[in-house]
Amino acid sequence: MKHFVAPEPRDLATRLARAERRTARERAARLEAEAIAEQGLRRLYESQQRLLLLQRITDGANQTAEIETALHVAVTEICRHMDWSFGNALLVSGQGDMVTGCDVWYAADPDVMFPFVEASRGVSFGKGAGLPGRVLMDVRPHWIDDVMVDPNFPRVAAAAQCGLAVACAFPVMVGDEVAGVLEFYARRLIVPDHDLLGIMGQIGTQLGRVIERDRARRGLIHDALHDAMTRLPNRTLFMERAESGFARMRSRQGAGMAVMVVDLDGFKAINDTLGHHAGDALLIEIARRMQACIAAAEDTARDGVAAWQATLARVGGDEFNVLFDGVDDPSSVGDLAETIHRCLAAPSVLAGTHVRCQASIGIAHGTTAYGDVGQMLRDADLAMYRAKSHGRGQSVTFTDQLGVEVRHRTQLEQELRQAIAERQFVLHYQPIVSLTDPDGVCGFEALIRWNHPLRGLLAPAAFIDVAEETGLILFIGDWVLREACAQASAWHQRAGGGPRPFVSINISPQQFLQPEFVGRVHTVLMETGIAPETVRLEVTEGVAILDAVRTSTILEEIRGWGVKTSLDDFGTGFSSLSYLQTLPFDALKIDRSFVAAMDDSSKSRGIVRAILDIAKTMGMAVIAEGIETAEQAAMLQRMGCEMGQGFLYGRAEENSVAFARL
Repeated sequence: MKHFVAPEPRDLATRLARAERRTARERAARLEAEAIAEQGLRRLYESQQRLLLLQRITDGANQTAEIETALHVAVTEICRHMDWSFGNALLVSGQGDMVTGCDVWYAADPDVMFPFVEASRGVSFGKGAGLPGRVLMDVRPHWIDDVMVDPNFPRVAAAAQCGLAVACAFPVMVGDEVAGVLEFYARRLIVPDHDLLGIMGQIGTQLGRVIERDRARRGLIHDALHDAMTRLPNRTLFMERAESGFARMRSRQGAGMAVMVVDLDGFKAINDTLGHHAGDALLIEIARRMQACIAAAEDTARDGVAAWQATLARVGGDEFNVLFDGVDDPSSVGDLAETIHRCLAAPSVLAGTHVRCQASIGIAHGTTAYGDVGQMLRDADLAMYRAKSHGRGQSVTFTDQLGVEVRHRTQLEQELRQAIAERQFVLHYQPIVSLTDPDGVCGFEALIRWNHPLRGLLAPAAFIDVAEETGLILFIGDWVLREACAQASAWHQRAGGGPRPFVSINISPQQFLQPEFVGRVHTVLMETGIAPETVRLEVTEGVAILDAVRTSTILEEIRGWGVKTSLDDFGTGFSSLSYLQTLPFDALKIDRSFVAAMDDSSKSRGIVRAILDIAKTMGMAVIAEGIETAEQAAMLQRMGCEMGQGFLYGRAEENSVAFARL
């Protein structure tokens, strides 16, 4: 049997020391493991929080189309999550070389941060200037450990007042382009890490998508409100601004307003001759010129006593509108109209051709008498058409008198349409006599009269201009041609073997220029049975030379059937001997203005004698119009004039009275 032997005291102490060391190592290992686990949990927590931050910012960005709202959400969330004292958003402006505060910011303590908020509101930085400028230039995040010692920090004084130290900024990206910058400031030390910079980059990308959507939205709105060719406001945007200005004028919150309608003269001819591509180029050039002269006039007004704003818009093919908002002096609108005329006077080069394009301008000034801005535009439009009727490059301001005249014209147009439908027109016939035998009637000129149901018998001067402007002259002229031929044919049949006077019929310019004119004349001749040689068609000088080749072709074909032709009002328009010798007319008609002036003017007598000599040389007969005295008739007879008409020989009369002269 063995007996237990107690260790020596020295051996026991050694073993206890070893146990304590082992325990200490195990405890240290356990604490290290716990620290590692705690650090891992902390990192996991921070990572989760940053992911939640990114998610909140992403959700905010996806729920709004407004970039300012998305930026505000991002700045606020980042400041609260990372304990920044101040956050600020800036957007790139200009040509991409500036970044400017957009008044989107967050401050943990607004009272304390007030100086820096004010220093950052609307501030701009160029590339490389300040913290945002460095981000714009380098296209990457920047971090400043202490703004107090940074040599490139313009807001250092305001930062010192607020106790700011650490700063960082990162870009908001749209593709490879910096579209904005977010900057943040703290009064305590914040150490950057790789994960933090990564989250900032992702936030910048998310916000960039909002900016991209916002740009697309703004682009669509811009395109919807602007003309695609000239990039000027279109009719929709013009009306929005005009209605706002009209509302201010009616409420007396602002000064007056005016509208201007600008319509280019002869633009269709440019399209027809040079092509639509040249026409488009001209419209762009015209828009540029008008925009420049309007901007210059605005600047001048701004420097003066009263300033006004103008909106130039393209509202149709070759039509522009100008809105004047806040205009006090009506004369300034007229002055600008004259400026526009001058700026359009210089020629443009289109397809190698120098082209001058003038404009007709109508102006209407706003008053409380107008019910809406549409009425103003209608009046300006009416004034523009009045300007166009005065010739190229004219301006007319709408007045009450013009309104009365236009309303009368509109009513007259309606009544003319009714007159055509109800056949209210009649023909009277003025005799054309031989000056050597005043009792010998050679023919009659058919002159239209309107048997108006309320106003009685109206002469052509009361309605022909309106008929020509509205195109109704085509219907009236066709009726006159048929009616005159039918009546003359009836006379000839009643006369039996007696004299067959010719009938002279005025052909309107629009009627003569119709492609089917020749065919229509032939149809009327066949259907009425009139002898072609007893028909004489009168064409004005202006129409005859408009297209001399076409005119000659038409006249030759008509004369081939035996129909005679006369050149009416010779000497009052675009007289040219070169045209006269190539156009196959049978007779010239001397205008009544020359005949009336013969009594007192040797110059007029000389003109009449020259016309007679020209006609004799070219083998044409001459008819003098407007003979009212025996002295006039005697002078014309001595000069060799063959035929005449006028009150001396009889007024235009109904067909039965005219036939009684035969």
